[in-house]
Amino acid sequence: MKTLQKEILKPERPENDDCCGGGGCCPCVWDTYFNALDLWEEQEAKQKTLADKKGCSTDKEEAD
Repeated sequence: MKTLQKEILKPERPENDDCCGGGGCCPCVWDTYFNALDLWEEQEAKQKTLADKKGCSTDKEEAD
């Protein structure tokens, strides 16, 4: 049985002033952002691989 996974949206980059710069926040807004960005990039790579296997082009490729 296939499990449905929710699509991960590309995370929005924090503003430079969103971080206190003091290094005391755990997790830092940048830690959260980069973790989410890693997950999104993995998802994009998997989708591209699946599209390549099916011989299809992705919407992004068609737009380029």
